[in-house]
Amino acid sequence: MSEVRFIHTADLHLDSPFKGLKHLPEELFQRVKNSTFQSLERIVDKAIALKVDFVLMAGDLYDEEDRSIRAQARLKKQFERLDHTGIDVYVIHGNHDYLGNYWSHLQMPDNVKVFGSDVEAVIHQTDDGKQVHLYGFSYGTRHVHERKIAEYPVAAKDGGIHIGLLHGSEAGGTSAHEPYAPFTLNELKEKNYHYWALGHIHVRRELSSLPPVVYPGNIQGRHRKETGPKGCYAVTISNEETKMQFIETQEILWEKTSISLKGADSLSQVFDLCREEIELFRNTGVTFLEVEFTDIEGTDSDILNKIKNEEILEAFQDGEEHQENTVWVHSMRINESSRLAFVEGQETFLNDMIHTIEDWDQHQWEEVSSDLFLHPQAYRYIDKLDSEEQEKMKESVLSMLNSSFSSGG
Repeated sequence: MSEVRFIHTADLHLDSPFKGLKHLPEELFQRVKNSTFQSLERIVDKAIALKVDFVLMAGDLYDEEDRSIRAQARLKKQFERLDHTGIDVYVIHGNHDYLGNYWSHLQMPDNVKVFGSDVEAVIHQTDDGKQVHLYGFSYGTRHVHERKIAEYPVAAKDGGIHIGLLHGSEAGGTSAHEPYAPFTLNELKEKNYHYWALGHIHVRRELSSLPPVVYPGNIQGRHRKETGPKGCYAVTISNEETKMQFIETQEILWEKTSISLKGADSLSQVFDLCREEIELFRNTGVTFLEVEFTDIEGTDSDILNKIKNEEILEAFQDGEEHQENTVWVHSMRINESSRLAFVEGQETFLNDMIHTIEDWDQHQWEEVSSDLFLHPQAYRYIDKLDSEEQEKMKESVLSMLNSSFSSGG
């Protein structure tokens, strides 16, 4: 078998709004705003440098079906770069960028093949005459709950390479993502493909090594919960062997850390602990860091108030945007639940309350707040809370619980 080399990427979410980031300095704001485009450009740079045969994009290229012209124009420009070097692109659309009103989309160059709403097979001919069979479908609507895997054909034993593209989730999995186009691992393996290029889950995961069944994750973390390196895979299939190399593409790296305040008796000690921890994250590029304080039982209330009113946070943000390798601390929060969970005689009751508060999802939040935000008079004067504001409200509730129980009320 001759060698076939390609890039597998998914969940680009171009022009994502990056909710939850407020009051950023202009320089940082522009880097965040353009971060998904920078990540895309790095993918194309790598594809050209490696001289791959083709690029696979497994869904959610855009953040919403009503994609911005800016996002389409940026994507088209990168596709044209690939076209100029003879690299084809195979695209399936997912739940965020389903086909929808395709008449309003910019025309992409001829090297781009977009799969339709029914599973179809396409043959890619490599420069040395090798046939690569590609199978996939795009979402015709936002919600695809049927088992589309049943429509994928079993690979013929013809000596060619067979690759499946699928934007969906493993049936029975624990992901927070909605279970679109569900499949089981056995169903994928029964197709006898050499590689499964998956999309939809934003965490990098390898469900199987033989054959490789791979989620590359998204190319750029979009909020504080999408931590760690993000990127794509460079894949080489040769002589029945598959090699994969993960390539980091993020412009902004999201990270989270905990700082114990046990034994910290003064503001200077707390400040030094923060500075030492923050410097550990000063790597190449921009890092957005969330700091959580634990073991606060013996910490002076004045210091805790300076954390809560963001005085310490503002001190570390001041001028940080001008650093060559920026570590922007976007949040400093106190882990109130660690103290609450062990109030003597109240463990079960408090744990139930804590878990209820911390496990609220967006649907539950909207349900309990609808009376206020949909009130015929009130809604005119208040804006819905974003994810960052919701998180702060949860922390305030936990803080109130702590104050009530610690005072014996």
